[in-house]
Amino acid sequence: MDTPRNIILLVDDDKSVLQMLDELFKDEYETILASSGPEAIQKAKENMGIGCILMDIKMPDMNGIEANREIKKFFPDVPVIFHTGFPGDYLEEEIDQSEQPFDFVLKGDSISRLTRSVRNAVESHNLKHDNRLLAQYAEDNFGIVGKSREMARIYDLIRRLSKCMATAVVLGETGTGKELVSRAIHYNSIRQNNNFGILDCNHKAADLVESDLFGHVKGAFTGATNDRVGLFEWADGGTVFLDDIGDLALDTQNKLLRVLDNGEFKRLGDGTVKKCNVRVICATHRNLERMVEEKTFRHDLYYRLKTITIELPPLRKRKEDIPHLVNKFVQQFAIEERCPPKLFDERAIDALFDYDWPGNVRELKHLVEALLSLTDSDIIMADDVHEYLKNDSDKDQGNKTFNQCVDDFKADLIKKELIKTDGNRSKAAATLGMDRANLHKLIKRLGLDHL
Repeated sequence: MDTPRNIILLVDDDKSVLQMLDELFKDEYETILASSGPEAIQKAKENMGIGCILMDIKMPDMNGIEANREIKKFFPDVPVIFHTGFPGDYLEEEIDQSEQPFDFVLKGDSISRLTRSVRNAVESHNLKHDNRLLAQYAEDNFGIVGKSREMARIYDLIRRLSKCMATAVVLGETGTGKELVSRAIHYNSIRQNNNFGILDCNHKAADLVESDLFGHVKGAFTGATNDRVGLFEWADGGTVFLDDIGDLALDTQNKLLRVLDNGEFKRLGDGTVKKCNVRVICATHRNLERMVEEKTFRHDLYYRLKTITIELPPLRKRKEDIPHLVNKFVQQFAIEERCPPKLFDERAIDALFDYDWPGNVRELKHLVEALLSLTDSDIIMADDVHEYLKNDSDKDQGNKTFNQCVDDFKADLIKKELIKTDGNRSKAAATLGMDRANLHKLIKRLGLDHL
């Protein structure tokens, strides 16, 4: 990903100081010199890739503080370091409060103090620039939308993970975008020109999952009428994304560990060892640590995976992203259906903020698409949102059988007890008057593994 060039603007009305600064920094950075406030403003306008400004304060005609204010009008994100030889004339605390510079360095401080401050400023600016580019890249290519602080952290982690080839685990509730993030990591890495393979490990027989992962030879099991290449072989040199990894059978977990450790695997029904060079990214909404304690997930695989984790925030914890997401979905729908986009009234957006989104971004997308399809008006109102959410809730309840209602009652009791016991299943089982093994089976059947 492109980053700004390492350009620094040095500003000082003392020619000897300016020359000294130029000599100090020109080997590491491209330096631009200005001897006055107006000249600094002009030079800043002419050079879009400035990574830091080192600004003298006391200068004739226009001081550094005034010049900084003008520059901030068109480059608000460029870090400015104030550099002054008159500490008694300017209170650092007041300047920090009013101007919010990156740093305040006195002339006469050590050279290492000054160079360290400039280096930190340039690196900080470039990092923010990288993350903004990556955020736009992620939105344009993978539909990852968000400008919140939580998403800024995710973009930074995507950038970091894209530069290394280590195994990673993406954690998050259903609908938070684990697959999208994994795609962004792969397609922003050096493996981007090789295959990206996906396997949902959930609700499949163990031999079928192993066939998907490692391939099989003809006759390996009933129905294996031909040889088949598995995901690891197909994605050699690329990335494999394993969703719901907590659902893998223990024996399959052992074979996956072997691939992670030395890249070796065997097709089902074949004794020949094959090799692959694949990066593995896993995802789960389950508590793997608890599964290790319950011996339903291998401890050695867990510790092999847990080195690098990225935890996606649920939508309820980044609601400031809702307007951006709604706008994105409206535009997508308009393009796909070839129809004019509709507008969401301000109060309709407020109604979306009032909801907790248990289904996360996926649920929001479905709501937006439904309202765009079902609403006759060109403007979506708050009543439309409330009516949809109410009908959706009523529909969920009205279509349930007696047994489903009983399951809901059981799930509610178990949830409350697990919250009271801080997730201690033994204590919860004792309070509920159940055998711990039976409680575990019920938790699994009701889909409460994440608690």
